[in-house]
Amino acid sequence: MLAVSQLTGGDCTHPCKVLYVFPIEELETDVVEIEAKLDKLVKLCSGMIEAGKAYITTNKHFVSGVRDLSQQCKKDEMISECLDKFGDSLQEMINYHMILFDQAQRSVRQQLHNFVKDDVRKFKETKKQFDKVREDMEISLVKNAQAPRHKPHEVEEATGTLTITRKCFRHLALDYVLQINVLQAKKKFEILDAMLSFMHAQYTFFQQGYSLLHELDPYMKKLATELDQLVIDSAVEKREMEHKHALIQQRVSPGDFSYDDSKVEFNVDAPNGVVMEGYLFKRASNAFKTWNRRWFSIQNSQLVYQKKLKDVLTVVVEDLRLCTVKPCEDIERRFCFEVVSPTKSCMLQADSEKLRQAWIQAVQASIASAYRESPDSYYIERLDRTASPSTSSIDSATDSRERSVKGESILQRVQSIPGNDQCCDCGQPDPRWASINLGILLCIECSGIHRSLGVHCSKVRSLTLDSWEPELLKLMCELGNSTMNQIYEAQCEELGLKKPTAGSSRQDKEAWIKVKYVEKKFLKKMPNGEALTENERKPRRWCVKKCQRNNSTTKAPTARRKYRHEAGNASPAMLSSGGHLPRPTPHAELSRACALHQTQGKLSASLERG
Repeated sequence: MLAVSQLTGGDCTHPCKVLYVFPIEELETDVVEIEAKLDKLVKLCSGMIEAGKAYITTNKHFVSGVRDLSQQCKKDEMISECLDKFGDSLQEMINYHMILFDQAQRSVRQQLHNFVKDDVRKFKETKKQFDKVREDMEISLVKNAQAPRHKPHEVEEATGTLTITRKCFRHLALDYVLQINVLQAKKKFEILDAMLSFMHAQYTFFQQGYSLLHELDPYMKKLATELDQLVIDSAVEKREMEHKHALIQQRVSPGDFSYDDSKVEFNVDAPNGVVMEGYLFKRASNAFKTWNRRWFSIQNSQLVYQKKLKDVLTVVVEDLRLCTVKPCEDIERRFCFEVVSPTKSCMLQADSEKLRQAWIQAVQASIASAYRESPDSYYIERLDRTASPSTSSIDSATDSRERSVKGESILQRVQSIPGNDQCCDCGQPDPRWASINLGILLCIECSGIHRSLGVHCSKVRSLTLDSWEPELLKLMCELGNSTMNQIYEAQCEELGLKKPTAGSSRQDKEAWIKVKYVEKKFLKKMPNGEALTENERKPRRWCVKKCQRNNSTTKAPTARRKYRHEAGNASPAMLSSGGHLPRPTPHAELSRACALHQTQGKLSASLERG
């Protein structure tokens, strides 16, 4: 069959004049192949666009990671600037990619898909109609040829059907040829326009990318130069560190690398408020007495710990002013020390003896620092609430005021004793603390040092905050700083040692107090030529005797009544009212102080053994 490419006008029944003829089967085959190829190309373009979107999403995540890294490296200006610039450039490239894939979707995918869907489908529908009319015309031709001569009626009917079918075939043939020509012409236009639009999008993408990277090129070259220098500097630093490492290994023996090399320094005036911190073992207060390793720290005048770095702090001692610390040698574990407060005690264990001493000194220094920084009045209410053995609870504001007035009178009376107007150990004026077993007055800092010695050496009490029994008050008035210094500093000048002053460091004061009261290096025995009675040189031994209980009507012995009468003169009421005890001569005062001190020492020892 021949296809007409151009028809001349005229009657439809006249034969058409053909200018170009070519096989229609070839055109139909070409259209089918074009349709298959275009469908495949559209699917491939869709796959490319989907892959591009996935790439853009992944690239966005990568840029987000670059910016997160830049935020993490804010302290290093060079790295932060580099990551910010590169992150911004990569984000621009992502935007260009999005424009490219959007253009590919509009030009290649959508345009070619519309061409296949509209034009090729219309051609295929026209072809179906043409094929049907062609079959009808062939049937009409067959019937017309079969019409007999002797039957004019059938001949006329066959001829009329053939004429009508032929006219319809010619009209559809013209439409079919028109669709073929239109499809062939539009095929070129659609394919070329789609690909040209896509290539323009590619050109724009790479042009924008080139412009972006061209602007970034000077910075990249500068960074490359700096990077080369950084590599050289890093190599030099690595060699120097390796050399130092080798020298240290040569100088230091393997035995020096012990676990005792941990940080043992403490700083009371640390900027962050942490005096000392580190790992300690803590004994639990449960029935099993288990030991757990925790991170301890001394901060804000408190002893706290936490299980992990970011856990909430657990307060062990709320106020270090109310506690004391002492080493513990009577338990099975080594390097243990105990922090004792009025309400509880906490057993801790360090990793070495050096660390234990460091922690003890840190706690003691923090106690002294807390006393210096906060006034005593701030802690009056807290001290009363703790109900320590040396204090009594206050139930009303009236009792508190009365107690304050009484404390001031006791302070004035005890400070009126010779030498009590300043600290017994450093000379700090207006001392407000006392050692009741030594009979001396102390300043805040020295009282903290005395407290660290333990109650077996010195038992500290406040003149203004604590309650005072008449017996203790009478003892304080009998002794005093001047008298006790004549005993405990008797050989100080002979040994050539210098007594610390109020401005001396805590370490100097602590060393002096330990030498003076613990080691007792300055004590001097009383010479035999002194005018002491036998009873004064040999203190009376204390013993417990069983006495027969007398009736209530029986009068007390004269000696006891006399003693009561004399002791009554030293009652707190008399002291607060301004009464004065008769002062003995200096020689007798010193002798009696020695006797009282020796007697008190034996009494304390017997009480501790009991």
